[in-house]
Amino acid sequence: MNEPRVRAVHVYNGWEGHFRKLHKADWFLVEVNGIAQLFPTEDAAKVAAYEAMTRHHFGDGILRDGETVSAERSQAEELFGKVFPGKGRKPVEVVRR
Repeated sequence: MNEPRVRAVHVYNGWEGHFRKLHKADWFLVEVNGIAQLFPTEDAAKVAAYEAMTRHHFGDGILRDGETVSAERSQAEELFGKVFPGKGRKPVEVVRR
């Protein structure tokens, strides 16, 4: 449980970077297009492993900023008009009868 999440493994002509995923116990190689990468130093392999682990866990970063708009909200606004007004204003209560 308290084991490192990245490591550098010395191979014949360089260093390989390995990382662990959160939900797996196995070690995974740092790969580019399915090809394992070799690095000249141990530090370079560890940095690449940290970057690969971060990319795996968080994707390519934040894709958008702000509120997400759902299809249900758009459909509700089409049916009832402006149900969700802008910032600082109260939403309109919709009462079923």
